[in-house]
Amino acid sequence: MSIQLIATDVDGTLMDSRHHYNQNHFRAVLDELHKRGDHFVIASGNHMGHLLKVFEGEPVDAFIAENGAQVMVNQQTIFAKPLPRTVVHQVVETLRNDPAFTPTTIRLSGYHGTYIEKTSRPVDRTTEQYYFNNIVPVDHLSSVTDSFYKVNAEWAGIDVANLATQLNAQFPNQIHAMPSGFGSMDIVSKGINKATGLQQLAAYWHLIPDQMMAFGDNGNDLEMLASVGLGVAMQNGTLATKEIANQVTLADNNHDGELKLIDELLANGTIH
Repeated sequence: MSIQLIATDVDGTLMDSRHHYNQNHFRAVLDELHKRGDHFVIASGNHMGHLLKVFEGEPVDAFIAENGAQVMVNQQTIFAKPLPRTVVHQVVETLRNDPAFTPTTIRLSGYHGTYIEKTSRPVDRTTEQYYFNNIVPVDHLSSVTDSFYKVNAEWAGIDVANLATQLNAQFPNQIHAMPSGFGSMDIVSKGINKATGLQQLAAYWHLIPDQMMAFGDNGNDLEMLASVGLGVAMQNGTLATKEIANQVTLADNNHDGELKLIDELLANGTIH
């Protein structure tokens, strides 16, 4: 069965290490996909506002934001799963007070913006300004009353996979914590991940897993790669993504690895 939907992670996958992508190549690929009636989806851990800003004017068919907690098609939200506010505050207190964690920064990704405490110490403030839409400094995170899709915690230069496992063990029925790259951990509602976002789109467009493919490079892509007919890990991806994927790109994210493989699959008929 041929592919009719392509979903892609952004950072480390479609984007190069400087947060750029080959716009001409990208638009040529999307033009060909749309001529064939296929769909192209951005699937990211980032805030929806950030994704809409980065891909403004691009003919992207749908966005999966906040690691699956929010899905948008044609500027309309078709799925949203906020974290219960009580759980958010419990997680924040655990991260802050349990010596096993103590991240340098904790952020709450809400509907209206990303909230940080004024005393926050981000590893890289320039990077923070790029990734997190509408940053709102507050005295105390506990005072914020927005709807929260994600908690983000950041550490300086460490692998957070074990920390995510530990946090999941402390909240086994409430959260799904996962590495999101660059020393960050994303925490969403239990059962939420990029694959659940894809399931919403599959129902919306009447597709089955074998008609979908996905690209990813990191821990928050694992469920998505495993849920589709063709899961592709980037050459620069983690070992875990390469082990779960059906295929690995020949080129990395700095050399159009994703777009080159899509060209090949369009040419050989794997893509509808």
